[in-house]
This record gives sequence, C-alpha cells and structure tokens, in this order.
Amino acid sequence: MAWANGDRLQNGKYTIERELGRGRFGITYLVKNRNGDRLVIKTLNDDLLNSLSQSERERLETMFLREGLKLTHCQHQHIVQVTDTFKEGEHSCLVMEYVAGVSLAERSQQRLSESEALRYVQQIGEALIVVHKNHLIHRDVRPGNIILRVREGQPEAVLIDFGLALDFDHILTTNRTRETSEGFTPPELYAKNTPANAYSDIYSLAATLYVLLTGQTPVSALRRKTDNARLVPPKDINDQISDRTNRAILTGMKLDPKQRSQSMREWLDLLGLSGEASKTETPAPPKPEAKINWIAVTAIATLIAAIGTLFSGMAGWIPIFKPSPSPSPTSNTVPIR
Repeated sequence: MAWANGDRLQNGKYTIERELGRGRFGITYLVKNRNGDRLVIKTLNDDLLNSLSQSERERLETMFLREGLKLTHCQHQHIVQVTDTFKEGEHSCLVMEYVAGVSLAERSQQRLSESEALRYVQQIGEALIVVHKNHLIHRDVRPGNIILRVREGQPEAVLIDFGLALDFDHILTTNRTRETSEGFTPPELYAKNTPANAYSDIYSLAATLYVLLTGQTPVSALRRKTDNARLVPPKDINDQISDRTNRAILTGMKLDPKQRSQSMREWLDLLGLSGEASKTETPAPPKPEAKINWIAVTAIATLIAAIGTLFSGMAGWIPIFKPSPSPSPTSNTVPIR
C-alpha cells in the first residue's frame, strides 16, 4: 500500500509530501516533521514483500529495522544520517535526513575529470570504511545512490539508500537477482548461500568510478561469469585515465572476491588516495630548542672552582674538627616481664 500526499504517520509526527522514488526493494517519501523539517522515510516495497514466503518476509523486515538501528551509529559527513526507525501498521520504516542535490548518475552523463571523480570516490570510500567498521555493507553502491550536495561552496558526495545493508555474516539463502544493479553488483550477490563482505562494496565503488571516467556502465558480473563477456578496461575507452587508476578499477572489479582488495582502505591506497585523517591531523609543533645562558654557565663554573680550592685547603684542618666518640645511647627498650 503506497501512502498519498497528506497522509500522517506516527500520530502526526510525520506528514507525507510526495513519493521520491520507487525501486525493487523500497519506496522513499519526502516528509515533514512537526517542526517543518524535511526528512525522508523509506519503507519496503509491497511487491517484493508479496513475492516472499512469510518467514522470508518476517526476516527481511527484522533485518531492515535492525540495520537501520545500526546505521544510526555510522556517523560520517558523507553518509546520509538515519534518525529514527518505526513500524506503521505492517510497514517497517527508516527515517533519514533529506539530502538536496543531484545524483552522480545525472552528473556522470558526461565524463568527469579524473581528479573530480577520485575526489567523490574517496569521500564515499571513507564513508564506507565507517560502515564496514560497524559490521555492515551497503550492497547497492552506484551513481544513483550518491547525491552531490553543495557545502561551503564545494560539491561533495553523500551516500544514500542503505535499504540493502546486511550483516557481514548474513548468508543469502534465496536468489537475489531482483535486488541487483546491472553493472554494479558483484558476482557473489547473484548467487545463493554466498557471503558478502567489504570486497562486495569495493566492486560496486570501482564500477562507479568506471562510469564516472568513461560515461559507460561496465558489463554485468553475471554476463562475465556465465557468458565470458569481457570487461573493457576503462583506459581503452578514455585514454586520459592514468595507469594507476585503470589498474585499481580492474583490481576492484575482479570476479573472484579473493583477488580484490580486502578492505576499502587497501583499495583507496591503490588509487593513491590517502586517508582523511592524514589530511586533517595537524602535526604537533616542534619543541623549542633549549637556549644556553653561557654567562650563567661561566659563573657556576667559577664558583665550583672556588669551592674546590677552599675544600682542598681545609683538608689539613679536618683532624682538629674530628668529633669525640658519642656516648652510648640510653636504652629505651621496655623489659619483657
């Protein structure tokens, strides 16, 4: 059941303004809260839910809300923030900040320069490092799920739509071809009983960089596996791409997950992209060099020499001042009776 404009959720806490988008997995709505702030609410798509068994549906809804709760801990400027989760009737809902801007899918209709593309990919890669540290994966990284917003006069990338986020240790038990994104989904997410991990998001982000630099969507992993279709190296399409970036994209899109970089940090290093921390950390100022007061040193040395002369002259007097033997001390011991 889709909500209509003006519908009120959670006893009037949120009011539907309009539907923003509808995908194979979920529906997103633009809403306003009681303060007039714009937010986004995402709920699961009824068409998908109706295609599942009761047990699969219940598990999916549980995971949807659970991952939403976990995503509230993924605080990063390049990640859309999840602010609330709730159930409205039979519908599970995530409440997220509203990010105004254009998607990278719109921006990438024309090729980006390598420096601009790498800047956006680094921002999303650093965001995914935070996601992965929280034992989550995104599973749907693609240009359509990356919004460019302007902050302080500069465009920056924000990763949205975490509706497909799953635990690292979750094993897919059904065929998920309806949940895949052609050209961006790694092969392990097409198959049954296949674990997903950080390397799954690496494949998708590498495919995203491929599109930004070539203007073309890469051949799907499924066709590469089943039809032996060739992945055209991005440098063959755009000869302005550096060898380093070309190699990193091909490494990130290896069909065998074990041949890809195993962490997002490792893949970003292949691209020559240093971590955000290295850009923001300020080195500790050097300690000032100790200044030597040579006048004071000379005075102290002169004093020490004078004292040494004085003691050497007193050496012969010492017997005169030899103290008398001390009398035996009076015993203060209490006798034991």
